[in-house]
Amino acid sequence: MFSKVKKDITRRYDMALKILLVAPSSPFILKSGGQQRTALLYEALSGLGQVDVLLLGQGRKLEVIKAPDPRVIAEAKWCKFPLGIAKYRPNMELTRKISEYLQFSQYDLIVGRYLNPICKLQLPQDAKTIVDLDDWDYEYDGSAWWTIKGILTHIKSSYARMVARQQLKRFNAFFFVSERDKASVPAVISKLLPNIPFLPPVQPFPQTGNKNILFVGTLWYGPNRQGIEYFLKRCWPGIRANVQGATLKLVGDASPSIRTLWEKYPDVRAPGFVDDLDTVYRDAAFTIAPIHNGGGTNIKIIESLAYGRACVTTLRCANAFGATLLPQKGIVVADNDIAWVSNCTKLLLDQEERTKLAECGHKFAVTHYTKTLFIDAVTSLVNEVIISKHNT
Repeated sequence: MFSKVKKDITRRYDMALKILLVAPSSPFILKSGGQQRTALLYEALSGLGQVDVLLLGQGRKLEVIKAPDPRVIAEAKWCKFPLGIAKYRPNMELTRKISEYLQFSQYDLIVGRYLNPICKLQLPQDAKTIVDLDDWDYEYDGSAWWTIKGILTHIKSSYARMVARQQLKRFNAFFFVSERDKASVPAVISKLLPNIPFLPPVQPFPQTGNKNILFVGTLWYGPNRQGIEYFLKRCWPGIRANVQGATLKLVGDASPSIRTLWEKYPDVRAPGFVDDLDTVYRDAAFTIAPIHNGGGTNIKIIESLAYGRACVTTLRCANAFGATLLPQKGIVVADNDIAWVSNCTKLLLDQEERTKLAECGHKFAVTHYTKTLFIDAVTSLVNEVIISKHNT
């Protein structure tokens, strides 16, 4: 499928495309799920032509420099204003400085990884653009809705959503990471581009008798950190009381001070970033994703299924998959403290049940979340945008 669509594009125009990828992090650094998605997007676009990379992120001051990595054309920073002022406004000075390194008009297509960075650019009116709306419809953290904090959080989320939606008319087409996000903006040209496991094992790991629960994710990221702290305070004591020998491992980037605090809880290990995910998944009974806010599809869930491990998660995370990912396909939904304790207890004590869930989950992941499908979705939307350019 991918090679056929690529041939259709190149045969129609007798040339490879010239594409600019605008991203806050390099596609050549692969420590987080977000960086891995950028790398996958870069790989898919590279199958269609020459891809230049512009790194564009937030910094302490506005600057544009030659990147130390020769694969990156330039590295630019903008200075954030307080209270989100001018968050999406094009920055003329930033654009002018970047134009010393590249000319936007030379590109057949400009692809933005996230909405905010590409909004900082004053692009030519006829530029063809695609924006990856990862973390779209981001839900900010807050207390119960009737509290002062809850009310302020709701106002903040609603305002941020409204301002972000106003920017969509500036671009031609979009990738959404979930059916939930895609359905929220039906009147745009778009493709579903789910997060996929980056380097899953060829075969799922067999179940063991271990009583170790695993979390894998970027632990400095607010929704992940808040979810872990919720689990440690309100769920972990009850699970330990029910299951003798239960342990919890928290894997991912986080500051030493935060990891030290978490390790004060009994039988909890927080080693930080690890190079060998195979080992930590192999030693896990199942995984958790106690995420109550944020956005995206939480790749940690699909990655867990690809490794052959069931996942206990929240209703918010499960809803990102629509009706396609049900409990019998590898996940268990827990929507309150009691459910978290009971579901985790059951899976720790019932190896047969978690094996059945893991097998169904793995089959689902390797059918619906593959690199081939990812590349096909990218190619299809690029084809649609480029054809519309040559028809205007």
